[in-house]
Amino acid sequence: MPPSRFPGIPFHWLLLAPALLVGCGRGKQYTAEPDKAAAVIEAALAAWKGGKSCDDLRKLSPPIHVADERWHGGATITSYTIGEGKPFGPSTRFDVTLEGPPPIGTKKATYTVSTQPAISIALGD
Repeated sequence: MPPSRFPGIPFHWLLLAPALLVGCGRGKQYTAEPDKAAAVIEAALAAWKGGKSCDDLRKLSPPIHVADERWHGGATITSYTIGEGKPFGPSTRFDVTLEGPPPIGTKKATYTVSTQPAISIALGD
């Protein structure tokens, strides 16, 4: 193996560095779409209030993927209040107040809504 001109760095790492840098390009960058995300969270919560399941939303075109263990577990809501959306990286976060029979009661929740590349809603803290 030839001696390295960079003491302390093995020669084979110097050969790999350009290949690694070329392969480290970023994929498509998504940006938050607060207006679209607001429409998504409104439609999803209205569907939940109307008795729809997460599976029902997944069958829509385009599908809405929901990650909320209470909803998946069969909890129901009777009302909801959605706060103003705040961009969160490529998504939008909403503080929501849910009301319904136990186990919901009156709960504050934070949902992160992504509109790209797929539509998804994830329950946060």
